[in-house]
Amino acid sequence: MKKESESPLSSTAYWTAGVRADESEREDRLFHDPLAATLAGEEGKLWMASRTAGSALPIVVRTRFFDDFLVRITRDFGIHQVVLLAAGLDTRAFRLPWPDKTCLFELDQAAILEYKEKILRADGAHQACARQAVGVDLTTKWADELLSKGFDGQSRSLWLLEGFLFYLQHEVIRRLLDTVTDLARPGSWLGFDIVNSIMLTSPLTQQWLEMQAQAGAPWIGTMDDPVKFLGMRGWEATLTQAGAEDANYGRWSYPFFPTSKPDIPHNWFVTARYDPDHISE
Repeated sequence: MKKESESPLSSTAYWTAGVRADESEREDRLFHDPLAATLAGEEGKLWMASRTAGSALPIVVRTRFFDDFLVRITRDFGIHQVVLLAAGLDTRAFRLPWPDKTCLFELDQAAILEYKEKILRADGAHQACARQAVGVDLTTKWADELLSKGFDGQSRSLWLLEGFLFYLQHEVIRRLLDTVTDLARPGSWLGFDIVNSIMLTSPLTQQWLEMQAQAGAPWIGTMDDPVKFLGMRGWEATLTQAGAEDANYGRWSYPFFPTSKPDIPHNWFVTARYDPDHISE
C-alpha cells in the first residue's frame, strides 16, 4: 500500500511495475521480472486493468531498450558505477546480468524506497550486484547525499533517467542533467527518455495526456533538441525511439517516423557519452 508521505507522482512507479508484471506473463515477453507483481500491488494491477490492449507497449519497449543499454555499456566499457535517478520500484539490480564489481545506486523518495525494501526483504530477493538505495528529493540538491553513500566522483559512471522527465518543469530537468554532468567523468554514459513539445499539443496524444492528468501525473516536461542540449554540456548524444530498428523487438505495431522528422510528436530514447573536450555550441 502506498504511504501518505509519498508524492502523487509515486503512483507512476506502481503503474510501471504493473506493466513489467503483465509483460512477464507473456510467452513472447521482452524481459522477465518475477518481483514486479508483488511490488505493483493493487494500484499497479488496477492501473493495468484499466488500460487498453497495447497501450503499455511503449513502456515495455522502453524497459527492454534501457535494459540492453545498461548491460552493454557496463560490459563493453568496464563501467562499475550505475546510477538510476527516480528508480522507483526498478528491479534491475536483481534481474540483469551485471558484470563483476558493478555497484548500482538507486535514488528516489525515501518513502517509496522503504516500501520496496520491505517487499524485497519479505520475498528474499537476491541481488545480482552491489546496491545502494539513496532517499532524496531530486528536485533539490542531491549530489552530496549520493557521494556520502559511496559514489566515486573520480571514476566513470553510467546514468539512467527513465520514465519521469516528462513530469518535470524544464528548469528542473536542466538542473538534474547539469548535476549529472558535474558528477560525470570523461567516458561516462547517460540514458534517458524525453518527449518533444509537440507531444503535448498533438491530437494524436491527447487521450493519453488526459488520462495522465486525471491520474495526477500530468506530462509537462519536454526537450525539442536533446542532441544540442547535451552537446553544449559535453555529451555526444544519439536518438532513437520505439519502433526503430534498434527499439522494435518484433513487437512494435504502430506507425514509425524517423527521429529527425519535424512537426510530429516524438518520445525519444536518448543515449550519450561524456566527452567534455568536444563541447558543441
